[in-house]
Amino acid sequence: MASDFSAGGFHRSRTNAADQVLADLRAKILSGDLAKGSRLPSERELSVYYDVSGPTIREAIRALSATSLVEVRHGSGTYVVAESGALMHSAMTAVVELESIDLVSILDLSQTLYQQVVSLAVDQATDAELADFREKMVAVQRNTDGPALPDPLREFLLALVALSHNRLLEAMSSYLIETQISIVRTSTAREPGLAQRVGGRLQRQREAIVEALERRDRAAAIAAIDDYMSRGRELVRSNNLVREDLVHA
Repeated sequence: MASDFSAGGFHRSRTNAADQVLADLRAKILSGDLAKGSRLPSERELSVYYDVSGPTIREAIRALSATSLVEVRHGSGTYVVAESGALMHSAMTAVVELESIDLVSILDLSQTLYQQVVSLAVDQATDAELADFREKMVAVQRNTDGPALPDPLREFLLALVALSHNRLLEAMSSYLIETQISIVRTSTAREPGLAQRVGGRLQRQREAIVEALERRDRAAAIAAIDDYMSRGRELVRSNNLVREDLVHA
């Protein structure tokens, strides 16, 4: 049931008006009361409902937009987007910057998530999904040269996570994947030969992941992930893909 924004429907204290408006709108979005894709009432309607000024409403909307809960479309209005991947990206980016986390730490967390992904995929992935995953792997193997690598690698990793049929794992992994791909993109643009030195040397490991999942062999799939990530970390260290690349990705 959609929220009722009739005048007088909201009661607030006289302090921290923008924070209260923000908290109420955020709660309505996260609860589904304001559905994804729906258009928020106009600034004037919100001002009347919350009994606050237009600038207060705009302040709350800016905060919602900054956290990827809404999108302001000029000439059209403000819409609920609430993309889980964007929310995760915003939160994790702040943590990475605050704690000066490096790429190796990103890969460490990715390995843990991928282990769970393949463990679930053994039972959850359909034959058609595994066939598509193999195609994604083949595309990566054919494009380990400079600028051609990032896009197929991104599709391969996203397809891997999707095999789990677990939305939380997909949301958590999305940030990690996009971060890795950004680093690959900026690094290979700076040094084209890097793609072959890094991406080209992981072909055997990628194929092992695909084959283990096709056999529905959980232990082999986890072992293949461990080998892939371990080799990846070695290549990151030996090619100096460090904090500088992560910050500017």
